[in-house]
Amino acid sequence: MDTRTKIIGFEEAVAIAQKQPVRWVTGHFDPLLVEHARRVREFIAVGQTLIVVVTNPEHPLLPLQARAELVAALAGVDYVVMKEGPGAADEPEDRQIASDFIQQVLERHRA
Repeated sequence: MDTRTKIIGFEEAVAIAQKQPVRWVTGHFDPLLVEHARRVREFIAVGQTLIVVVTNPEHPLLPLQARAELVAALAGVDYVVMKEGPGAADEPEDRQIASDFIQQVLERHRA
C-alpha cells in the first residue's frame, strides 16, 4: 500500500469526522522520532479514526510533505492532514524532544 494515499485535505478530514468518531493529533514531527511514534501510538483507540495534522515549526528541518509522508507510514495513523504556515503544535514537550535531538546531532558532529 502506498501510504501517501493517507494524506488528505482538511475539508475531507472534516467530512470524515462528521461521519465517524475521530481523534485529532497535531504535531510538527520535525524530524519524526521514535518518541513521536510512541506518542501517536498512545492515541490509537478502537472504533476511532486517527487523523494527524502535521504543522510547521518556526524553522523546519524537513519539508512539510516529507514529514507528512513519514507520519502516514505509521501503522496506526488513518489519515494525515498538512497545515501550511506556522503551526499550533508548539507544546513544550514537543519542542524539548526536537531540541534534545538537535543537540545530540550537534554533539556527535563535533566529536
